[in-house]
Amino acid sequence: MLGKAALRLFPRPARRCLRAEGQCPGEPLAQPASEDGEVLHRASLYVHWPFCKRRCTYCNFNKYISPNVDHNAMRDGLVQETETLLRDSQVKEITSVFFGGGTPSLAKPSTIASILETVAKASRLSHNVEVSLEANPTSVSTSKLAEFKKAGVTRISIGIQALHNHDLKILGRDHTVHEAVWSLEEARKLYPGCTSVDIIFGRPGQSLELWEEELEEILTLCDHHVSLYQLTLERGTALYKQVQEKVVSMPEQDEVANMYHAARSILEKAGFHQYEVSNFAKNVSEGT
Repeated sequence: MLGKAALRLFPRPARRCLRAEGQCPGEPLAQPASEDGEVLHRASLYVHWPFCKRRCTYCNFNKYISPNVDHNAMRDGLVQETETLLRDSQVKEITSVFFGGGTPSLAKPSTIASILETVAKASRLSHNVEVSLEANPTSVSTSKLAEFKKAGVTRISIGIQALHNHDLKILGRDHTVHEAVWSLEEARKLYPGCTSVDIIFGRPGQSLELWEEELEEILTLCDHHVSLYQLTLERGTALYKQVQEKVVSMPEQDEVANMYHAARSILEKAGFHQYEVSNFAKNVSEGT
């Protein structure tokens, strides 16, 4: 189940900000290199948890739907691969760790703790290391969020994706709006100022007006970090088939572009800084 995509190292980013759900820029780097070709001794680590409870209609990521995950085998495999990657890369310090997927909130907190302990032993975790974990609303209870924090997680990214139950159903999500709001409120209590939400725009039947209203509502729920993703149709997905068969229809591209520009304007007025194409944060700390 584990392979080269299970862990990745990236050169230390100039700004320490939360990466968004499922996004891993670039290819794995055995020896992260600087612009002058020298080996970098500081880097960010991405850890991939490939399991989900179900496959969303739009998703073509590398994931597996399995009700019986061997958590001990996954822990041992990820720990071993972490040791190998850090040894071969010659990286001396990890400045941030991101657990993506899949649905990494389905992993046991003890697995997260074991990986972080391995990083600390094999290299060094910077004193202000950012440890982020993607979470699905239905896979995190209050107690599990607390256990992740105890394991070393410092930021939680909640995959809300939409604030309309009809749209959540079209996207194949397994949570309701009520569950999404509850999980976000619980996460904010445990991770104040360190909670992010993911939201998808350009959804079937979505209008600019509805999108603006939805984004304004999101800002009442999450005031720290927002990741916006334009819905794209991927061949082989259930949503692609539905659009081809005219079961649902996508907004026109001009309308989708207007949604993106409107979102940038709304977030800017709310005090958010855009540091990547899809990512907006109120507090962006400089890397050290």
